[in-house]
Amino acid sequence: MKYFQNIILIILSICLVSCETSVDASDLLEKQQLIVINGYLSPQDTALKVQVSRSKSRASSTNVKDMVIKDATVVITDEEKNEVALTYMDTSLNYEAPASGLTITPGKKYFLKVTALGKEYKASCTIPTESVQRIEKDIKIKEDEFSGNRSLKVTIGDIKDQNNFYIIGAVVTQSFDNGGGTTSNGVENVNFEFRQFATDVSRENSVITADGFFNLSANALPNPKLKIQVANAEKILYEAFRATYLNDFNDGDPFAESVIAPTNIEGENGFGVFAGYQLAEVEETF
Repeated sequence: MKYFQNIILIILSICLVSCETSVDASDLLEKQQLIVINGYLSPQDTALKVQVSRSKSRASSTNVKDMVIKDATVVITDEEKNEVALTYMDTSLNYEAPASGLTITPGKKYFLKVTALGKEYKASCTIPTESVQRIEKDIKIKEDEFSGNRSLKVTIGDIKDQNNFYIIGAVVTQSFDNGGGTTSNGVENVNFEFRQFATDVSRENSVITADGFFNLSANALPNPKLKIQVANAEKILYEAFRATYLNDFNDGDPFAESVIAPTNIEGENGFGVFAGYQLAEVEETF
């Protein structure tokens, strides 16, 4: 819960795989350490990013940086055999390349090849054909709450005639007067809880909504900014983020069963997700 309140911005910066290398397949971890590979592609990306690391259990106190594999070979290829090699960046713990190195096109298939610790891993993904075209918001003061508490209802136009898997996130940025003509910004995540995950499976062409809440500071300057982002993701990416959210939410509950996250990484002891998504975004002052 504390980790995924702003899931879409996490996708954009791939902070998810930069900061979380634990795997919930505890029965597998008892037998061997996994090679965790995560990468997400979108036509809206400014950089291509993949992380390669060793797995650790949730109970492990090992530093995340110590789990990252820094000497892997990472290559992404398209259907026409165009390819780009990604270079490890210690600042982000990712393998990266400029998005200009390989065009990410809606509807096209892409292939990942990773060589790590002397073993080869492969995966493929297909970029969703469409992004969400309509995003509407409704902000209200929550009843029976202190004055700074706001509710946000996001309504998105469902992409027609196909099954879609949406991940919804938003942030509010407020400015503060520091005196002497200087200002600073504070960022508040909109908390959608489990409602950040939405799908039209079994209810095609339906109205998709997500209700969240956030706080506004009484000391902030007027006219805060709201950014809403909606990803139309491949099913496996949706299910992976959903599983990690549920496990994080239930962490510490002795009666909750762990949800095993899906994987499409081929290779010995490989685990993770290589998937595509399309991102829609609206930003405005209110």
